Amino acid sequence: MSAQEANDVLERLNNLQRMEARAFGLRYGLQPVQMEALTYLTQCNRYSNTPQAVAEYLGLTKGTVSQSLKVLEQKGFLRKQADKQDKRIVRLAPTIKGSHLIKKALLTRSLEPALAMTDSMKIA
Repeated sequence: MSAQEANDVLERLNNLQRMEARAFGLRYGLQPVQMEALTYLTQCNRYSNTPQAVAEYLGLTKGTVSQSLKVLEQKGFLRKQADKQDKRIVRLAPTIKGSHLIKKALLTRSLEPALAMTDSMKIA
């Protein structure tokens, strides 16, 4: 397999996984950016769980992230708390519901469905 062919396969698999992730989030009424924010918050440390850190990680504006976090909170996937030492800082944490959703989403990100789609496209 040439480097170009390998690149094409990797790009196709990435697109298929992105489509699967988008479809998964939409089943729960969530946009991809909301799923990405929630995924980040399940993996970040206690110093990186602020709205500003989420915005920096995703490369988005604070306004866009604020709206996404608001939706996650309204749907019960996320909770906001004032920092115990500095009440001006808002800390974000996924709820149990949010953590379970991300675990489920990560399980569905298996390469098997994408590889099956790629194989079926070769036949067609």
